[in-house]
Amino acid sequence: TDKKSELLSKLNSASKDLLSARPTEPLAQNATKFIFYKIKKAKDIQELKLELKKSSLEILETIEKSKATIASQVAKIIENKDKIFTHCHSSTVEEGFKRAKKQGKHFYVFNTETRPLFQGHITARNLLKHNIPVTMVVDSSAAFLISRHSGRELMMDKVIIGCDAILPDGSIINKIGSFGIGLASYYEKVPLYIAATLLKFHSKSWIKIEKRSPKEVWKKAPKGLKIINFAFDIVPAQYIKGIICEAGIISPSNIKREVKKTYPWLIR
Repeated sequence: TDKKSELLSKLNSASKDLLSARPTEPLAQNATKFIFYKIKKAKDIQELKLELKKSSLEILETIEKSKATIASQVAKIIENKDKIFTHCHSSTVEEGFKRAKKQGKHFYVFNTETRPLFQGHITARNLLKHNIPVTMVVDSSAAFLISRHSGRELMMDKVIIGCDAILPDGSIINKIGSFGIGLASYYEKVPLYIAATLLKFHSKSWIKIEKRSPKEVWKKAPKGLKIINFAFDIVPAQYIKGIICEAGIISPSNIKREVKKTYPWLIR
């Protein structure tokens, strides 16, 4: 098309189709929001096309930079002999562990297998390749492991997980199982940190929790059995010691202020 309005309309339609596939992914939504924020300033179609390419590269670079910054912050809070619990697979958390290892720190990671798709296997394999000791538990034993009842030698020093979304009150949405881990951490006074870019901020107070196919849980389930396969859950802000982000380690209560300061285009 040679018309700016027509191209904007097509881009808008394509972005809606793309984003509807994963409603629990504010990072993709915010990246799209940034691109539209930039291209709408274009005076003509040639400028729009140039800005489209430029802004797309800019937001990808911003995401990569934020990940590197957060990984450095994760490595900083890890101490020698720490026992750290994590859940699912977060490439940012994983990078933080690798950096801590490169710094000569000796620590131990405990993680979940993360059913039903076993993303915890990815975390375990990748960390073992970097000679980081890993102990895996089944998801249903995570809260018990974190508790004092599993034994003094298994008491965790920290819990560090990623997230899919950060809500305005500082609570977070993450892989199913995170709520129980957060609850156990809060009850046992084990500091829980969330490692995530502020670009995962979601401006509304709630996100519809995605439910996936029951076949992920049981491929040939008995006829008549109903299966609810929640993909995500919530960790309330009160369970969280700090959110490790581009702005440092911040209190969940400061999330909106830090988002506005770091990415003013995100909150208008």
